[in-house]
Amino acid sequence: MLMGRLAATCAAMACAAPLAADTAAPEYYLDAIFAASTAERLAEFCSRIDVDLVASVQASNALLSQLEGDGIEGNAVFELSGIEAGVGARQAAFVARHGLDAPDEERICAAADAEIMAESAIGALLVPAANAMETDQ
Repeated sequence: MLMGRLAATCAAMACAAPLAADTAAPEYYLDAIFAASTAERLAEFCSRIDVDLVASVQASNALLSQLEGDGIEGNAVFELSGIEAGVGARQAAFVARHGLDAPDEERICAAADAEIMAESAIGALLVPAANAMETDQ
């Protein structure tokens, strides 16, 4: 969701000057992409968790502003290097931290709960699912 919004926003922006060859993705960019993609996956596989759309839009807007402030505009975001490795390392650490080697819904939901309780960047993008709130009432 956030990834799609980011890509659409970047594609709609005017192309900026090309980046220097092999410009590394900033750590904050890797953190944001990791948090958004992980929150989406947790919500996909935990029936009682959803992605907070308002928080996702706010995070996307903040990320785009920060990128623009650093001179990374338009399609230049697609020229950044190290994204796959940077996000992959964060994902591997997340899987190890939450014991998700052989995930089931209970473990995935526990990971989501832990991220919400820790008030992490991932947890900030998660909310209880509407259907979960209905069954609690």
